[in-house]
Amino acid sequence: MNNAGKSGFPSGQHPFSLPRNAAFETALQGKARLVTWRGIEEFLAVVETGSFTAGAEALGVSKSYVSKMVSELEARVGAQLLLRTTRRLSLTAAGDLFHQRCQEMRNSLVDVERQLSQFQERPVGRLRVGLSDIFGVAFMSAITAEFGARHPEISMEVVAYLREAELVQEQFDVIIRYGRLSDSNLKARLFGYLSYCLCASPEYVARHGLPDAPSDLAAHQCLTDLGGHFYFYDEDAASGRVKVSGNWKSNSGIALASAARHGLGIAQIPISVIREDLTEGRLVALDKEWAFFDKEVWAVFSPGMMPAATRAFIDHLAMSFEHRKLRPWMRPAMTALEAHLRGGQ
Repeated sequence: MNNAGKSGFPSGQHPFSLPRNAAFETALQGKARLVTWRGIEEFLAVVETGSFTAGAEALGVSKSYVSKMVSELEARVGAQLLLRTTRRLSLTAAGDLFHQRCQEMRNSLVDVERQLSQFQERPVGRLRVGLSDIFGVAFMSAITAEFGARHPEISMEVVAYLREAELVQEQFDVIIRYGRLSDSNLKARLFGYLSYCLCASPEYVARHGLPDAPSDLAAHQCLTDLGGHFYFYDEDAASGRVKVSGNWKSNSGIALASAARHGLGIAQIPISVIREDLTEGRLVALDKEWAFFDKEVWAVFSPGMMPAATRAFIDHLAMSFEHRKLRPWMRPAMTALEAHLRGGQ
């Protein structure tokens, strides 16, 4: 192959200069579902090195293997792609068209790989976060909003959900989950605690007092989730779950907090959700250790390679969330949490 050009073909016979073959192009479109990458890499190597021998050397395989792959490729697409003589190789018109299309595909793959690498190297792209609406949407939304302000190049979608059955359909990147994870097909990272307390309005306390033990809750109006339970010590221990009575239930923490502020009864609500109500006196918390319940907070995500945006968000949660188990009398911790969420120091 003397006087070979860049593609390995004689000067003046560059494959791009050959005429288009409309019939072959139509045939290719009809066979698109049958064409695979098998044989294409070998075909490109032969074209770009100028011979079967050089193409085989470039790929680290035998010449006979390359010849077989190219022959199978020609049979699969239904056209001869290369003219083989003892002196030189050249592209047929069909081969020219096929070569151009293969180059376009390879360039597209290179471009896609380059774009995808950005998702692993720096936080970019879309991030879809699922938040439980049972408790603390306002609290967690402040943390996610702070992350969004720090990473304007990330397109955030924050979606509140009520039932875990919704999670499969929504296809979130990260789910904020309260309580232990039971689905082993997912991965999770523990990044803090949600500390619950028993609380009521000062007006309710003045009329009814506060319980001295879990058994005293039977004499109170209890504002609960739809299951009608309060939890103490351990959510998985039977001894830690107490069935209580009351005529006001909700699966929304915001609604329960509002009912407690209006004096409708005693509620069990995360301290972080009602921190302002506690510090400003709109709600009073029972200050006995048995009255507290600490639920683990997890970031749940799919297994496999984690995009940089997801990794950055989970790291942000770990830095922002309270790692200690809060109690109402921990004023320094609550003040620091409030200042952080308001953008203070």
